[in-house]
Amino acid sequence: MTSAKLAVASKRLPYNGPTYTHTHSQLGSLTGRSVTSNHFGGSSTPSETVQFRSIPYATVPKRFAACEMLTDIPPDFDGRPHRDFTQFGAACPQVAAMSATWFESYGGPLPDDHGIDFDEFTCLTTTISVPQQHLVGLEERKYPKPLPVMLYVHGGGAQEGVGSVDGLHSNSPLAAYASSISMPVITVNIGYRLGWFGSMVCQDMLEEYKSDPDPSPHGPFNHFIQDQRAAFWWIHQFIGGFGGDASNITAFGESAGGIFLVYHITGSTEKLFNRAIIQSGNVLGHLPFEQKELEYQGLLKTFNITGSTAQGRLEQIRQIPADDLIKYPGAHIFPLVDGIPGVDVPKPLFARGPVTYTRQTALIQSCEWLEELVVGDDFWEGYVLTDRIRSATAPAFVTVMLSTFPQAEAVKLLEAYDMPSTVESAVSIDQNLFLRNLTHLLGDIMFSGLIQRLTTTLGRDHERRKVYRYSFGLSNPFFGSDHSFVTGHHFVEILFVFLTLMDRYPKHRDHWLAKQACETAKRWITFAHGREPWDAYRLEDGQDEMQARIAICDDFKGWHVKTLEEDEEESTMYPAGPRRYAAWKAYNEALDALREPGMSEEEGEKKVESARFKVMMYLLSPTRKVGD
Repeated sequence: MTSAKLAVASKRLPYNGPTYTHTHSQLGSLTGRSVTSNHFGGSSTPSETVQFRSIPYATVPKRFAACEMLTDIPPDFDGRPHRDFTQFGAACPQVAAMSATWFESYGGPLPDDHGIDFDEFTCLTTTISVPQQHLVGLEERKYPKPLPVMLYVHGGGAQEGVGSVDGLHSNSPLAAYASSISMPVITVNIGYRLGWFGSMVCQDMLEEYKSDPDPSPHGPFNHFIQDQRAAFWWIHQFIGGFGGDASNITAFGESAGGIFLVYHITGSTEKLFNRAIIQSGNVLGHLPFEQKELEYQGLLKTFNITGSTAQGRLEQIRQIPADDLIKYPGAHIFPLVDGIPGVDVPKPLFARGPVTYTRQTALIQSCEWLEELVVGDDFWEGYVLTDRIRSATAPAFVTVMLSTFPQAEAVKLLEAYDMPSTVESAVSIDQNLFLRNLTHLLGDIMFSGLIQRLTTTLGRDHERRKVYRYSFGLSNPFFGSDHSFVTGHHFVEILFVFLTLMDRYPKHRDHWLAKQACETAKRWITFAHGREPWDAYRLEDGQDEMQARIAICDDFKGWHVKTLEEDEEESTMYPAGPRRYAAWKAYNEALDALREPGMSEEEGEKKVESARFKVMMYLLSPTRKVGD
């Protein structure tokens, strides 16, 4: 279907609870849920917020087309009653979140996880939670001071995620808690297109774009990033009508959400937000146009698309049911960052130059509009990829490492992760121990190694902006999933920061986990108010990076701040293993060693990115055979 689909009945259960209708100065009458939180505030004065669920910010005219930002509330957007935002709208179609197992990591679905709708044409919405008393003040023309805004971009590898319409990420409790600690904020979640609906790049789309009489000013590709830009602009234009301060926005995102925030910081010359919290996110890499075209050709072959023209082929793909298209794999998290062949784009998404793995640190450092930054990782990022690497073997992996990096650096890196450094010794290593250590290395290659390097670079440039470093290491407390009781796995902080699981935390240690959740949220809220969430990561000239300060949240002390040196020493007693600062240093030194004397900067960057990509693709490739 090439235009927005006809409205269909939602699978959501009817909502019969209290509502609140707010007259927005630009959008008119909007009805949301009036939510009372008994967890925050006194028992006699519970915290009340109004949650406006899934307000549309843009429309999708057809599959693989740029979105069009809305300036009003369309009467027939998705079948919900006009101006009634008491129910969540749709998420973008995907494979993962359509499975019941999606919710197991936090103990099974919450009430708002039942009956999630999926639709590629109506998923561009934003959910906004506002302290109810703040809206009352606006209605009574008391004009309260505009509130800071916390804007969340969900993760999921750019191919999955329902963080704009689910129970886990529901942003009302976070807003309620902020009010209860006298630091009120407005919380905002956005939806965007995923998978092929947001990442398609091919010559056929380029040809269609060239013939478009009214083309997108951002070019024909990377529609998931274009969607997010549209959401940011919509929020800038309309958040004031909810009592929010458009000049005081803190964006936070986890995994792919954090990666996208890095793309915005490094690519945009225009201010999109004031501060950012990057949770386990950094640019992983990119694919050239030719590689994206090969992906597209594979898709054409799989679905037997035989049209003789670009328009004909695209129209045939637009007729493929979304449930079939989402099953075809693609490298969606690797966008096109290079210039677009034969097209002069008026407002390029990457106006400051191609955003690559090697260039991202310098581009973040030189961003003129970003005020402050929080960057963090989880203790065991790579655990989430366990199933992807089960068939890897030590001899084959050691061979890859020795053929990728100079021998001395490769040996040092392997030994830093307690792995054999020769193919001969790799034959006898215990496979279980090898895979455990491999998940540490893979997670560090993808996230922690670069995050440590980034914060150290920014920490030495602290006069430009403050940067704050954290590492999250609470264990998953929820029974019944592959992640149960795993220490600091990828995305685990999401089980705490939104405060939606307060009734599910075990109550031992005087409700210790619930207190850590509140402390996590408090630190994010504090940063959104322009205050220090903890000591900045700061290094003076000549000071060793191990003297910088980091915030740790672990199973022993909860949130606490110390130097990296203190953390390294204390973590030797962690049952899950010590912090891997030395290993991260060995990884970064192995990359640096690829830059040979006399090699140009461009050649060095290509060699580094090629080496990193080679290791990642060996480990993550779905076509790797057992024993390879």
